[in-house]
Order: sequence, then structure tokens, then C-alpha cells
Amino acid sequence: MNCGQNSIVNFSFLLIFASNLLSKPIAETQSKPKQTSTVDNRGYIVKTGDPSPDFILEFPDGSSTSLEQLKGNVVMLQFTASWCSVCREEMPHIEKDIWRLYRKAGLKLIGIDRDEPADIVTRFAKEMKISYPLALDLGANIFYKFAEEEAGVTRNIIINPEGQIVFLTRLFEKNEFEEMIRVIHFQLVKNNNSEMNRLENQISELENDLKFELNFSPEKYKKKRSLFKLKHEMRKVNRLQSFLNRIKPN
Repeated sequence: MNCGQNSIVNFSFLLIFASNLLSKPIAETQSKPKQTSTVDNRGYIVKTGDPSPDFILEFPDGSSTSLEQLKGNVVMLQFTASWCSVCREEMPHIEKDIWRLYRKAGLKLIGIDRDEPADIVTRFAKEMKISYPLALDLGANIFYKFAEEEAGVTRNIIINPEGQIVFLTRLFEKNEFEEMIRVIHFQLVKNNNSEMNRLENQISELENDLKFELNFSPEKYKKKRSLFKLKHEMRKVNRLQSFLNRIKPN
């Protein structure tokens, strides 16, 4: 093969190569864009609507709880520390305006002390005169499930009975704090209404069944006892609803 033929072959090869390159999608010929950070401007790595990260909380007395155990309840997690001045400002308001009112309605409120030993956490709770529990978070491992490592500690997280995050706060800001109370109240009312509907359905079913039971049968006696218990539970739910109506925030 002479030089002229070689030139023709080489030129044909270049044309084929260029054609193949141009036929590829643009996305294949460019580098992938960098992934955007999941950290928001307040340092959270979670957002409302997300399922809560799983966690196990241990308390200074050796007891513990977990997300799985808390499911079915409205939960408030309050991240704090003894060295945090904003936390110290916020905690009396949490005690007075949230915990003392809503613990009667079934709210599960747990303070989580960031990376301090049990003796300091116990002393801190006494200094602040709070009656809600403070859990340990040695190494800040629980904190890092919700926020980035360099984020500030003062923050609250509201989790609904299904385990979904429904509200997030940062620092202690009056309007946001009041909105958090409204969210807590709404979630407790919603949960109570759900329980009321469940009981109403069960009571209705039992009452219908009893219409067809023979007099003095063991089965009828058993159902009557179940009906009595359900109606007792319904009275408690109705009282709770009345209580929530009385303390409804503005």
C-alpha cells in the first residue's frame, strides 16, 4: 500500500471516529455534575416530611427508649447542652408552655444533651428545674443523625405518630416557638381523633354483635366486658379532647 492509500485510510478512520463521537449523547461526553449538599442553611441534614432517623436514647439512670418504642405518639426531641446559653433561655419555656400542658395529652418530650457525661446532665436538669427527661448523647451520635457536625446545638424536632418529621426549629425565636406549639397541638388532636374513630368502630361492631347473642352465653358476657372497657377508654379520649379544646393555642 502506497503513501496515498495510507492517507486515504487514515482520513476515513478519522471521519468514522468523529462521527461516533458526535453521535453520543452530550451527557456521556461531559463529566457528571457535583451532587448538591443535603445540609440546609440551618445545619439540618433532614427536612420536614422525612422519616425520622432511627435512634436509641439512654438516660442517666440506665433506662432507655428508641424511635420504635416511641412510635404511635407525638414526639418532641430537644437538643441541648449545659454550656449553651440559648438552650438555657429556651428550656424554661419548654417546661412551662409545652411539657406541663401537653404531657397530659400524651406528648413524649425528651431533651438530648450533646456530648456530656451523666453527672453533668443530671446536674444540668436540676439547675434548669425541668421535669422532662434529659437523655445522653455521648459523641453527639444522635445529633449527627439530624444535623451536620459543625451545626449549633439549639434545635427542636417534632415527630408524628407515624415516625415522620413534621417540624424543625433552630435557636429560640418567639414566632417559630409559638408555631411549634401549634404544630404539637394539631398533631395531638389528630392522634386523639384517630383513637376516637378506632374506638367508635369497635364499640359499634360489638353492640351489633350483642344483638344476636343468646342470653347468658359465655360469649355474650365476654363481649359485654369488652364493650364496657371500650366505653371507658372512649370517656378518657373524650375528656382529652375537651382538654385540648380548652388549651388550644392562638
